[in-house]
This record gives sequence, structure tokens and C-alpha cells, in this order.
Amino acid sequence: MGRRERPLDPADGPVARFAFELRKLRQEAGGPTYRVMAGKAHYSPATLAQAAAGDRLPSLAVAEAYVGACGGDVEEWRRRWREAGREALEEAAAADDSAAPYLGLTRFETEDSELFFGRAALVERLSALVREHRLVMLVGPSGSGKSSLLRAGLVPSLRRAARSASIRVLTPGAEPEFPGRTHDVVIVDQFEEVFTLCADPARRARFIDALLAGDGGRVVLAVRADFFGRCAEHRELAEAVRDATTLMSPMSPAELREAITGPAAKAGLVVERELTARIVGEVAGEPGGLPLMSHALLETWRRRHGRVLTTAAYEAAGGIRTAIARTSEELYTDLTPDRRERLRRLLLRLVTPGQGAQDTRRPVERAELLTGDGDTEPLLERLVQARLVTLDGDRVDLAHEALLTAWPRLRGWIEEDRERIRQQRLLTEAARAWQDHDRDPGGLYRGARLSIAGEQFASLDGLTPLEREFLTTSRAARDRERRRHRRRTTAISGLLVLTLVAALLAWQQSRTSREQQRESAARRAVGVAESLREADPVTAMRLTLAAWHLADLPETRSALLAAAGRRTQDVFTDPDGSAGTTRHLSDDGRSLLSVGTDQVTLWDLATHRRIASMPGLRADRSEAGVRRGDAWQVPLIRDGEVTLWDLRDGRPGTTTFGSVDRGAEMGTSGHSLITYGTGRSGPRVQARDLRDGRRLIEVTAPRTAADDSGEAVWEPGAAGIRLQEEERGMPPFVDAALSPDDRVLAVCVPGRPLQLWDVGTGRRMHTPWAPTVTLRQCQYEQAGFTPDGRRLALVTDDGVRLWDLATGTEQAAVRHPGIKEIGFSADGAFLAAADATDILLWRLAAPGFPVLRHSLSGQYAMDLRVDPQGKWIRYLSGSGRVWPTTVRTLSLGGVVPPGWRPQAAGKAAFSPDGTTLALAYADEQAQAVRFRLYDRHSGQPVADLPDVSCPASGAPEGCSALLAFSSDGRLLAHGASPPGLGSPDARVSLWDVPRGRTGDTPPPRAQDLGNAEAIAFAAGDRSLLVAEQPALGSLRLLDLDRRVTTKTLAGTSAHRIAVSPDRRLLITSQGEVVDLLSLTRATGRLGPGETTALAFSPDGRHLAAGDDTGATVLWDGRVQRRLGVLTPPDTTVHDYGRLVTALAFSPDGTMLAAGSGDGSLQLWDLASREPIGSPLPTGGDIILALAFGADSRTLYAASGHVPLQKYVLSPGANAAILCRRAGGGLPAQEWARHFPGHPYRPSCPPQRGG
Repeated sequence: MGRRERPLDPADGPVARFAFELRKLRQEAGGPTYRVMAGKAHYSPATLAQAAAGDRLPSLAVAEAYVGACGGDVEEWRRRWREAGREALEEAAAADDSAAPYLGLTRFETEDSELFFGRAALVERLSALVREHRLVMLVGPSGSGKSSLLRAGLVPSLRRAARSASIRVLTPGAEPEFPGRTHDVVIVDQFEEVFTLCADPARRARFIDALLAGDGGRVVLAVRADFFGRCAEHRELAEAVRDATTLMSPMSPAELREAITGPAAKAGLVVERELTARIVGEVAGEPGGLPLMSHALLETWRRRHGRVLTTAAYEAAGGIRTAIARTSEELYTDLTPDRRERLRRLLLRLVTPGQGAQDTRRPVERAELLTGDGDTEPLLERLVQARLVTLDGDRVDLAHEALLTAWPRLRGWIEEDRERIRQQRLLTEAARAWQDHDRDPGGLYRGARLSIAGEQFASLDGLTPLEREFLTTSRAARDRERRRHRRRTTAISGLLVLTLVAALLAWQQSRTSREQQRESAARRAVGVAESLREADPVTAMRLTLAAWHLADLPETRSALLAAAGRRTQDVFTDPDGSAGTTRHLSDDGRSLLSVGTDQVTLWDLATHRRIASMPGLRADRSEAGVRRGDAWQVPLIRDGEVTLWDLRDGRPGTTTFGSVDRGAEMGTSGHSLITYGTGRSGPRVQARDLRDGRRLIEVTAPRTAADDSGEAVWEPGAAGIRLQEEERGMPPFVDAALSPDDRVLAVCVPGRPLQLWDVGTGRRMHTPWAPTVTLRQCQYEQAGFTPDGRRLALVTDDGVRLWDLATGTEQAAVRHPGIKEIGFSADGAFLAAADATDILLWRLAAPGFPVLRHSLSGQYAMDLRVDPQGKWIRYLSGSGRVWPTTVRTLSLGGVVPPGWRPQAAGKAAFSPDGTTLALAYADEQAQAVRFRLYDRHSGQPVADLPDVSCPASGAPEGCSALLAFSSDGRLLAHGASPPGLGSPDARVSLWDVPRGRTGDTPPPRAQDLGNAEAIAFAAGDRSLLVAEQPALGSLRLLDLDRRVTTKTLAGTSAHRIAVSPDRRLLITSQGEVVDLLSLTRATGRLGPGETTALAFSPDGRHLAAGDDTGATVLWDGRVQRRLGVLTPPDTTVHDYGRLVTALAFSPDGTMLAAGSGDGSLQLWDLASREPIGSPLPTGGDIILALAFGADSRTLYAASGHVPLQKYVLSPGANAAILCRRAGGGLPAQEWARHFPGHPYRPSCPPQRGG
């Protein structure tokens, strides 16, 4: 017999009442045992018993299962569960936070020292430094806990050591002052404020000097790590803290556990072990994670059940990632629209935008926030209660800088208003100075400053009374001056009227003519720049910049965008063009070594400057072997002996390295030499150590049929140049390569498996997996190692194959025929290759498609170098049989985005306003679809939604994801649908986006979804449109509130659907146009191929339909008239790459963005139906969704492996990119040549240090 359940009193609260009612339901159902109920509910008996225990509110799913097993009304009990949950949260929110063992974003004070855990070792180390040095500095990143350590750690420690010690803690603020010499210890927290808030360098210097001029008292400075370098601006300060600085190191896992469980134990609470482990795992090594952890723990405490802090409560709070955002967002959504705008203005006053550094807090006096609207004090009180803002007397401050990055909405406000915030700071300071100088008229704004203020503060809302008075007085003074000026000019204006009329007509004609000449010159310059883009890309960029500055036209703006996205960004040609000169790119691709008979020169490729010049080889090139890597030696072969020529001093070495008759080459390490000879038994390969001449290994290869096949056939390109250079065009055709660490030797013998030899033991390695190599692979050195030496690479007719040397496992291969040259990035993550026509780049973690393709324009490529961090590819470019003389640099901007993820998303959707992105990932192991939400402003994930399990269908291709946002973006429908006829019905859930939780509206019933292929909201967002798979079903309209199908349109089904902004029209990918009010339909054809993407313009006046041919057809908003067809100029050859996968209109209605399956992303001008510039750079994989920013100057793209990529489309931003790449604008003398008769206009800001 089981244990009796403990009695419950329904008056003990909503959780107890809900459990009491569950038990009552069970008794009314005949009192079934929990084991019997488990058979019906599919939950364990223990889970069902816990649901009615009264300790905590069960999950909704468990409650529904409990009620269903007892035959209860599930809908009624769902309502009761929500009501109990709401009451429980209200109780927790009303609880007195003074008893909380966690402080949230608020820093620890001295009186909180009993709750301060996990920093004992650091406190002791800092205390010891204070005892030993008069001035000590504590350095740590934002969010590392410096303020709390000082107040709750250091101060108590110092007072324990000397009870009578006088200790003062201060922050510098905008007007820092030293407190005098009455304190034993002065602690200056947030020392970075002397740089961020104090605008007077002299005052800053006096404050620092006062800190240094001590009389025995100790001084402790705490500074944010990104401002540590600024401290070196004061020489004496840097000297004083040289040996007295300690770093705020991250907490160890053990310290984190203590910081989590210590405060709880002090308050008589228990933290679930699973929760402790989870938080430690999420916070360990996370920069700025401590305040996020503290806030998440405070919110978990508020949702606690009894004495236990549970994982369920932690998840309900939002966890580390979203707890702050959820608290802030809930406060925001509870406000009226007017108060939301006041909240925005209030918070932005508490921020100092970073200039080349992170944004920081800005403490202000309460009076600055009082704008006279009467709502500021209540808002402040709510922010303080939420622990987002702190009050210290009349000083108001953000609770922590973590709020600046953890709340996406605030981040977005800062980004949108960055310039306005900066101008407001200047206005505040100017108004105060004007007030301090008795409102002296000389302190008022005039000229440009007043004009800028007029643009930024056209409305005086949000300004303080002093700021409003200052601006109003400035404007009045300007108006008075204008009136005086008008009175002076009126007296003489009558005399000039007739003269002016005649002159005006002449001037107007002259002005029109000058404008036409200016625009004509700008268009001509764009054409010249286009012709120079490959031969002289720097001049082409400078000309494009100059053309735009001369005339802001659609053509010059388009040229700017095209130039910013263009690949070729630099060309360098070796001045030594003699036939006997060879050229080699360094391993890192940053320099070029030109090796000639008379001179050897090293060039810096970034600046085109000569780094070093050395004597030449003074030998015929036929006598030189092959230099590899960054070695400063070149093998010389004379009379069958190998010596080394030292490039630095221009002398041959005295050491010989054996006899050879088939050539010699350096190993990639630069410390080894490979020589080729012929012996009695066959071709001989030797490897020697250059440092001591020692022979490392010798291998004799067997003779093969290829050895008697005569002379090799020369082919154009880099391989042929090397074959000619090395004089290896005659048998035996044996090649060898050493791994970068010289430990493994690969020997290529035609017609036999590739041999791998252990250099240390001299033995051949057991490699049954080794591939059989061909004559061509040995001739053209197509076997080698990756830069880390861990993988073997082999170029084949079909592409590039890779093997792991340790295991022999073949890794994912690159499939591309005709590859002639390859190069790996230093980390082995990227492979660059050249075929006969293009340079291509693959990311080896996802080698199914190239992330870059660039035309060689009839040239060949040699010495490929890839730098993903520097974002470029460099290579030698040439033609014919001569050694290439030109180095080209290609930009990888946008191609190797930092946000790349190994797991590819299968579907994506932006909210209607573009601020939120939903991504769906298939989890094949769990047979479910995972969903994640991203914030557009930060590019960071803000919520992980509950998985939607894939209904078992037995179909091998698995489930497809379903995604749809409501018109206001507050509700997301997400689900999974199995493929094929006869599959189980789809499943869809609803997510409340602002609250970050499952929506209050119950999800649709599976039987109403059928074989759903596409979904969309309709009818005021209270209905859901469901289109079933073509030929399998119908179109259904579901009432979400009543959970019933209200309308069905048989025979209308589609892969994709789009609903017009007015929610009156539905368009399907099958070409059906459905009037949603009458449910009448018309059928037609939207484009030349199968429709693969649909999008309405925001105003509903246009529809774009992309198809699998790569074309996009424009229609009017009622789909009655075709307006035009947009066909990309360079359509991809493979079928999958052609299809249009995503479309988006700009809010201003001037542009359309179209993304494709191969990652192509093209902007179109809707007025001219012409492409705007070149395709935008992407990560190379399928574009899933697109959205413009509200100002139409920013485009956001979601692709399979890159959740969010941002493109700034404004001409100014693209001009800044070109200025940076070109190293400045068009020089004055070049301007005069291209724009004669037009005054010179600088195209770029002056270069620093120039």
C-alpha cells in the first residue's frame, strides 16, 4: 500500500489550491491509482503524484495528462492552470525582495558581505597588494564583479585587519575631485569615468596627480579592462602601478558553485544540484556572465517553490541568456505607448556611447531626468523595483553595464540614436555652462551647432527645462539677428531688383549647365572606374568615390555599392620583370620574394613598399632548385652537387647535401631539403636536415611503366610553370612532400598507392587506405599535407580528397572537376582552389558548395594564400609560359562571417518589422525540429523555443518546419510536418515573442493541420491559414481561439503562400489567387518556372514571385498585371543554385532583394528593373530569409549556416569601406586629370599619421 498523501489546505495559495482540486477530481473519478492513471497519461506514477503534491505548479502538459486520465474537461483545467500560474507569479512579485539572497544586477555593498561568495582568493591577493603598495590597480572586464569585490570583499577585509581604518569609496564622475588626506584608504571605483565622463584633460590630470601625491594613505583604483591602456597616457600613473596591478580573473567552476549555493544556504534555501551544474556550465568562461547569473538567480528565487530553487523556475525566468531581457521586456510591454517613449528617453540619458570602445553607463543627477511631464518619478520607481536602475541619493545609474548588451531593445535604441545621444550630451554640457555663466549670450548655440541641434531636437520633448530654455533662447537670438539683417538689406534691395532679375536668369542657365557638366563628368568617371577594376582596383575605387562626391546620382550610388562588394581590392606588379626572375608568396601571404640573377627583393604587399634588397643568385635559373615557404635559402645544383644559396648575404653555403641528378626542393618547414636522384634499383628520394646536413630518410621507389613513357606534356598554368622550372618533365616521374613538422614523408609513384614514411624511424607506415596515384598527380605535385600536418590532401580529376593521418579516415571531400592549384588557410578550415577559369573557396566543415567563386579573366593562379582573419585571398596571376609577375588580392568581406554555425538551419522567417528572426533546425536524432529566435540588432539568440517532435511517418526525408509570424510580430506559429501521403498530421505550437514563453492561446489541433506545408496568420491574427502539400489536400482557415476549422477550400494547396498586408489576398506558389473574404479563387501562372519564393511589398502595391529559373516576376498587388521580369546577369549553372529562395521589398518601395540557393544575393532597383551593383557577399549557402531595416539602408539575411548577416546599403557606409580599402581618396592631381574644370573635393577623411 502506497503512502498517504499529506493533507492540503486550498487557502495556502494558488499552487496548493490547484493541487487540492486535482486530488478532488481524482476522487470524483473513482480514485484510480497513479499506476492506472500512468497507463492513460503516458507519464510515470511519480510525475503524476508530484503534480498533486502542492510543492510546485506542474507543467501544463502534465496537468493536462492528469486531467485527461481522470476524464476531466481539459479546456477548463487549462484555464485553471493559467489562473494559478498567474496568481503564483503575482505572489512572488509582491514578496519583499529585501530577503532575497541574490542581488540581481545591483552591486554588493559592504553590508552584503555575508552573501558575497566565491572570491576569497582574489580578496586575499588584493588585500596583500594594498598592504605592500601605496597605489594598487584592479583590472577586469565589464561584468567581472569589480565593484562588488571592492565593497563586499576588500573593504571588510581591510577593516578586519585594522578596525579603526578610515576607508572612502568613490567614483570619479564628470568632475572628479580627490577627497583630501583624511582617509587611510581611498578606493576609486569605475576609474574609467575619468576618460568617459570627464571632458576636461586638465581636471583629469589634476585628479590623477592628487591620487599619486600621497602621504602614506593607500589608494586602490578599479578600471575596466578596455580602458587599461588609457592609463598609460599618464606616465607617473603607469609607473606607480607597474608592479601593483592584479587582474580580475574569471571564476573557476568551484568558485561559481560557491557563489550560487553559498547565498542560498545562508538564507536557508536549497539549489537543485542539476540547476547548479547547469548554471556553472553556462557561465564558466563567459565574459560578463556574473551579473547575468546574479539576475537569473534573483528571478529564480522570485519563482521559487518553498525552500527549493528549481530548474523549472530558472527556465521560467529565462535563464542566463534571457532573464534580463525578459524582466526588462515585461516592464516595457506593461507600459502605455506614451510611457514607453518616455522610458526610452530616460534610459538613453543613462548611457555614454563608446567611441572606439564599448558603451558605458552614465550616472546622472535626478534633476536631469525630470522633463516636466510628471511621469518620470513613477517610471524611476518601477525601474528601481525591477532592479534595473539604482538610486544613491540624487544620483541615478543603470544597475549594471550588462543591461546595455543583454536587453536587445535597449541595444537597438542605442544603435538607432547613437548620434542623437552624443549631441544630447553636448547640449546638456552647453546648457549647464550657460547657466553657470549667468546665461551669458556668448554661450548660446549659433551657426552649425544650432543647425545640428535643430535637426536632432526638432521636438523639444524629452529635454530638461534647462535644455529647452537654452535651445529656445538660442533660436530666439538667431531669429533676432536674422530680422536685423533683413532690415539692413531691405533698404538697398529695391535698387538691385532689376539687376538681380536679369542676373538670376543668366545664373539659372549657367547653374543648370554646370550641373549637367558635373553629372556628365561623374557618369564618365564611373565608366572609367569600371574599365580599371581588374587592372588597377585602387584607382578604380578612388574614381568611384570621387564620382559620387561630385554628383550624388543613382548611377554613382550603384557604382559605390558595386565597388564595395567587388572582390579584387589590390594588384601589385613586381618591377623586376626579367625572364630569369622567380617570385614566391610567403606562407602568410603578406610579402613577395622576387629572386633574380642580379637582385633579390622582398616586398610588403599591403603597402607596396620594398622591405629588403639583397644580391642576386649570380647563377642561371636552371641551376636553382625550388624554394618553399619562408626559407631564406635556395638550393643550387652544380655538377651534381647541392649547396644552399643564402638570400640574405648573397653567398653560397659551404655544406653540400649529396649528389642529385633530378632536382632538389625545400621542405615547407624551411629546415629540410628533398633531393631527387636515380639509383640502380630505381628513383631515389632523400630528405636532409639543413641545420646540420644530417640525412633524415632515404627512399628508393620502384620503377614503373610510366618511367618509360617519354616526355611529359606541358599544360598551361601554374603546374606547367613549375614543371618547366624544376626540369622534371622527363622520367622518372616521382614526387615527394614533407609534412610541415618534417615527421612524415609522402612519396608519389605513378600507378601505385601513395607511400607514407615515418621520418623518425625510417619505416614505411601501414596505410591500407592510401589511394593509388596517377602520372599526372605525381608530375604536378598534387599530393601534400594541410598546414597543421594532420591531414593528407590529394587533387583528383573530381576535386580534392582529404584523409586523417592518425586514423586513415577519409574526410568530407571537395567535389569540383579540373582543379589545378590549391591552398589551405593556416588553420585548415578553408581550401582555396583554382581551375581553368575561376578561383573558388570552400569551408571544409561544409564542403558541399563553394563560398566564393571569382573569375580569373583568362589568367592562371599560383601560390594561393588564404587568410580568413584578414579576410583576403592572395595569389600570383600570370599567363602563358612565363613566371607570373602580378599579385592579386581578393576581399573575403562577407564571405567568412564570424557567425557561421556548423549545423545548417532548414527554414527561417523574419517578423513583419524585421526585428526578430526565427530559425528552424532539424534534429534527426531526437526526431524533432528545434527553433531559435534571434534579435536583429545584436545578431544574438534571445530564446530557444520548445522542440516540436516530428510525427512518426517512416519517411526517410524527415519533417519540414513550419514558421509564421503574426502581423504585429508578437506571436510566432512554429511546427513540424511529415512528408508524403498518409503521413500523420502536422503539429504547430504558438510562442509569445515579447514574453518569451509559450502563448496563452492553445495550439491548433493536429487533425485541423493535416499535411500542412505552409502556414500564415489571417483575420486579425486570430486565425491561421494552413496550405497542405500540393495534390494532397486543401487550404484551411483555423480559428485559433475556438480551435476549429472554419473554412476549407478544397483543391487549393501549395508549397509556399503569401498574404497581402491588408490580409485580404492569399497567393500560392501554384499560382492561385484567393480572396480571403469570399474564398473565391483564380488560377494562373506567376512566372516562367516553378515558384519558389513570394513576397508582398509593405504597402501591398507589388508582389514578387521568384522561381527555379532564377527569374523574379513583378506583379501589381492584386496580381492582375505583370510589371516586369528581373533576370540576374550571371545565372548559376547548377540547378539548385538558380532557384530564388528569399525575397524582400525595402520599406521605401525602391528596392527588392533576392536571395538564391547558392547564396547569391542581389539588389534590384524597382524603377529601372536593373540590378544595383554586384551581388552582395555571402557565406555561400542557401539564403533562407531577408528583411530590410526601417530606413531601407540596412539589409539583413539569414542563410543556412549564418543565422544573421547585416549589409549597410547607405552610400556613406560604402564610401567608408572604399576609403579604407583604397587607403584614401583620389589625389588632387588625379582629380584635375579626370575632372577638369571642377573644383577639387576630398573623397575621404585625412589618413591618420599621414
